[in-house]
Amino acid sequence: MKKIQYNISSFIWVLSVLLLTTACSHEENNSSELYAKELIKKLTLEEKIGLLSGMGTSKSEFGDKDVPVFGIKGIPEKGIPDFIMGHGITGVRSGRDTQKYSTYFGTPMAYACSWNVNLYEEVGVAIAKEMRALGQDLNLGPTINIIRHPLGGRNWECLSEDPFLNAKFIVPYVQAMQNNGIVCGPKHFAVNNQEHNRFDINNQVDERTLREIYLPGFKAAVVEGKALNLMGSYNRLNGEFMCQNDVMLNHILREEWGFEGFVLSDFANGLRSTLKGINNGLNLEMPGAKFYGDELLKAVNTGLVAEQKVDSMLTDILKVMHRVGLFDRPRIEHQEVVHCAEHIELAKKVAIESAVLLKNEGAVLPLKKDELQSVAIIGPNAKRPASMNASNPYYLQGGGSGRTYYFPNVLVEPFTGLQEALGETTNIKYAAGCQTPDLFRSINNGEGQEIDETLIKEAVELAKTTACAIVFAGLSGSNESEGRDRSSALLPGKQNELIQRVSAVNKNTIVVLISGSYIDVSSWINQVKGFLYVPYSGEQIGTGITQLLLGEESPSGRLSITWPYAVDDYPEGSIFTGQKYSKSGESNVYSEGVFVGYRWFDKQKLDVLYPFGYGLSYSQFAYSNLQVDADTWPLKVSVDVKNTGLMEASEVVQLYVHDQESKLNKPVNELKEFKKIRLNTGETKSISFELGKDAFSNYWVENKAWAIEPGEFRISVGEHSRNLKLKAKVVL
Repeated sequence: MKKIQYNISSFIWVLSVLLLTTACSHEENNSSELYAKELIKKLTLEEKIGLLSGMGTSKSEFGDKDVPVFGIKGIPEKGIPDFIMGHGITGVRSGRDTQKYSTYFGTPMAYACSWNVNLYEEVGVAIAKEMRALGQDLNLGPTINIIRHPLGGRNWECLSEDPFLNAKFIVPYVQAMQNNGIVCGPKHFAVNNQEHNRFDINNQVDERTLREIYLPGFKAAVVEGKALNLMGSYNRLNGEFMCQNDVMLNHILREEWGFEGFVLSDFANGLRSTLKGINNGLNLEMPGAKFYGDELLKAVNTGLVAEQKVDSMLTDILKVMHRVGLFDRPRIEHQEVVHCAEHIELAKKVAIESAVLLKNEGAVLPLKKDELQSVAIIGPNAKRPASMNASNPYYLQGGGSGRTYYFPNVLVEPFTGLQEALGETTNIKYAAGCQTPDLFRSINNGEGQEIDETLIKEAVELAKTTACAIVFAGLSGSNESEGRDRSSALLPGKQNELIQRVSAVNKNTIVVLISGSYIDVSSWINQVKGFLYVPYSGEQIGTGITQLLLGEESPSGRLSITWPYAVDDYPEGSIFTGQKYSKSGESNVYSEGVFVGYRWFDKQKLDVLYPFGYGLSYSQFAYSNLQVDADTWPLKVSVDVKNTGLMEASEVVQLYVHDQESKLNKPVNELKEFKKIRLNTGETKSISFELGKDAFSNYWVENKAWAIEPGEFRISVGEHSRNLKLKAKVVL
């Protein structure tokens, strides 16, 4: 064990590096700011205020449905172009224009389950190019809120329960977008972790929890990624709506983090006050003027708001437009990139790398293609339901604003993928198994039950006659979506019964579960031999599943959230089901503090079904020779990893840190680094990590600062949060 002197010289060194790396950015920002200020001098007060709200109106809850695009209407005669915004989260969605299609690359949950940061960067570049080709300038996303509870309706649109994983993924994505001319706007800032009462909820969070769990992703996006936009969330935070929260928008975001961009409101119900909005740091009201527009003009004319404040808010917007070149580039560029061969191949890579193998009893997987004489393909997610036409984007994708309108007939269904691969050698039989889970309504009448029973019997008869049964179960965008949380972690409809009855007659039953978040599988997990979890992973999902099931690729995905035995194992109250705050005064109290996700289960010493970071491979890996060099900052950590199996495969090497003794109540382990590596059979690689001071620091509320508490720390490396093979200690 070695000691490190944590002194003023270290701070001076860090400060000098920060100054050097940000000098270029400041120079660029100053040039754009001068441009913006000169432009503003040419505008009337009415024109300036008109640029502080979107081009929609208040004709409906989310603006004028006759306006197909989101953004700011420009003033061409004054040299200001339209500023068009779209959703670049799973692909590219162009406002309300359902006829503009793009490549469906995958969902954030899928990207996070890949644990491949470079892959997410590649997706960021591709989405930015398609946004440019579709005439867009700003990405309303991605969503980087922490997954606090597995029933959150928007979990599929988020990355993880872990703040470090979020931060690690968002930085290259922001940089990839902005380096390709698209303003990146991570959302929803901040502490937006559920959909129930999202317009009227007060989230009560202590400052340490806020800083250590819910802000690191946003901080990384701004400080490291240089994000030029953030979207403010609907919720209140500690009593004040986020889109008019002075502490969050001015003191933390701008003063502490040095944010050089602008903040826009979430649509329709983000802003609640003209004066608080303009004075507390909200630049842009979306999708149209409700509290800005005429109300803001009145406030300026009556002296309640200084015109200089309007100028300041508008300067932030115009300088961002200048920095990404909006004033001198064509509206649409390189349309040929949309759904090009390269992007389709990238979508296939997402589908392969994001699937997580959770059970493989008796090595039932991979399937041996040459020996597989017959297979039953069963279940509502195997084929697009008859109730969904080819252009309905809810199939194998979450619902809400983050979805993509993918090209009709390009999504490779799981049945199609397997049929193309096995059709010439294997007798393939198909049965729907039960009614589709894509309906908002539940089918409780006698006729519906009779239909389900008929479908289940058909599936069981097929399963009896085949060597293997693959059940494709799960959810769709109608089950998990923006606007509502899930009411249950169970599979909807008769899917659980279907799996139980099929696995009872076929000993080689494999379940492929396609969903955006955790599912309670307790009723059948012990009956099936194979279990592959597939997050909504893009238009090549069927191709990816097929290659994994047949062993053309080894599964390399790892869970980015914990899968408990039951949803009730999560902290009580971690999903709020109470009344609206304005009526009841009841807050959504984050009483679990920093113990979110695996931190909670570790603290409570609760067994879980599948731990955070868990995932199986068709190969095996051995860890050895953990070394820690603690002579200087950053600490150097290295470990040797060997592929001891019979197949080339990828491993996700995970590093966790624990403070052995502390005045603060700290988690047992916290993820602080990871790397995904590919190894040939028999190959050994030495993996190196660098741990900076932030890996050992905590936020001390009494000092309003981050600091390391001196003492002994444990550094652990392994396959997942509950299987850390090697450990070392350092004294700081």
